Amino acid sequence: MMRPRGRVAVVFVACCFVLAGSVAAAPELRENPARSVDDPLGGGGRAFIIDSKILGESREVLLGLPASFDSGSPTCRYPVLLTFDGDSDFSPVLVTARYLAEAGQIPEAIVVGVSNPDRIHDLTPPGLSVSGSSLAEGGDRMLDFLERELLPSLGAQFRAGVPHVLIGHSSAAVLATYAAATRAATFPFTVALDAPTHLQNGWLSERLIEAAQKSSRAGAGSFGVRHVSIESRFGWSQDAWSRLVAAAPDSWILERRSLDHESHQSMVFLGAYLGLRSVFADYSVLSAPASPTSATIEHYQTLASAYGAEPIPPRVLLVRAVDDLIIEGERELAGRTLASLEGSYGKSPATEAVAARLEAARSRPPLTETVRDLVATPKPSPREMAAFLGVWEGQIQTDGGAPPSRLRVRFFEKDGSMAGEVISWPAPGVEDIQPVTYLRLADGGLQFGYPNGMRPRGVLVYEAIGDSQKLTGTMEIRGVDFQLPGGRSMPTVRFSLTRT
Repeated sequence: MMRPRGRVAVVFVACCFVLAGSVAAAPELRENPARSVDDPLGGGGRAFIIDSKILGESREVLLGLPASFDSGSPTCRYPVLLTFDGDSDFSPVLVTARYLAEAGQIPEAIVVGVSNPDRIHDLTPPGLSVSGSSLAEGGDRMLDFLERELLPSLGAQFRAGVPHVLIGHSSAAVLATYAAATRAATFPFTVALDAPTHLQNGWLSERLIEAAQKSSRAGAGSFGVRHVSIESRFGWSQDAWSRLVAAAPDSWILERRSLDHESHQSMVFLGAYLGLRSVFADYSVLSAPASPTSATIEHYQTLASAYGAEPIPPRVLLVRAVDDLIIEGERELAGRTLASLEGSYGKSPATEAVAARLEAARSRPPLTETVRDLVATPKPSPREMAAFLGVWEGQIQTDGGAPPSRLRVRFFEKDGSMAGEVISWPAPGVEDIQPVTYLRLADGGLQFGYPNGMRPRGVLVYEAIGDSQKLTGTMEIRGVDFQLPGGRSMPTVRFSLTRT
């Protein structure tokens, strides 16, 4: 789900992305109710007919709409996942896309399957000779149809937006790779499943290598291609792929994976899963910074230039973000994020529950410090920290809890500024290293810490007193509006450190 680029406020609203070109003359997609679509998820796939002037005939198009299409704002637009061989590849791509979107790994998207009754003609680029083809086949005509007729129709009738992702298997992977080489402005993201790039002495791989070289010569203004090749029987030679990677500019993202235990026929489902994960890797909830939560949301604004529009964060992330913002004392931003969540994905029991928690938080006094305040605290200079530079070893223990565990802290100068790390061993053989992001000198000692990697996402602050040889103190979570169930207090965590 997307919104147009250009806003800087940390809030997402559902709004329209204006597609390039006119959609007034786009041919109509007419639903074919007599056609039953085999959709394993239960009724989400629908069949349509489109009359194409470019192809000179009517084509069947299978369509799977996002889960929030009816419940979210009517101004939301969605990326488009286009696959060929609609009868065979539409369902696995639809299932995969819906699963990944629900898990917060890719945006919700419109999944489209285009029928290809004459695969050789439709999917072979001009200039490439394959068995049973000429050198003047209709690959470009098929891409013209997608670009000038089908995409505008999807935009006019089903709120299709950007980016457009081409997913092709076998011969369709040839056309997807060709589109990456020749039409990156329209199809910037491509997933090629077992593309036979060896045909005609590597003709296809040479086209993409040439496009990479041209893009490198164009410099900073070149368009960012994302091309993923998932391979089983066919694919790229190591030499050709190495040349492609060497030729491509920094704006290109290239990935190649081999599925050694899959056949050419069986690899479609896993290939689509891995390919979509790869082209949308920076959208994943795993790619966004965990803390502070405002930075988690801001991460999605940085994707606007690559995606062509600013994506709405995943639903699962927004639900969690509202809760985390409440805990971090960011109640105003929590309210805006909740409004965006409901506007983009609709209301649900989960949104109603988090709305009740926000209302309860608003009745409490505001926090005197937030996570953002703490991590923005200026660090002392290396000169001011001279008495504490070096390595400190000791123990940490929770009152009434497990036996003490080992703790090591290191303060050092890096590029003229202070840096540090806290190293702990929460379990045998498990080493946890956290960079110090909060550092402050205090009367009789110092305070240091880092964002909590778990909820509540406050800052774990070690408040130490002592001198240049020994430090003792307690560790607490700060910058949060949080209580244990039943109003219980957090247990006291004590530590002691000695300079080594």
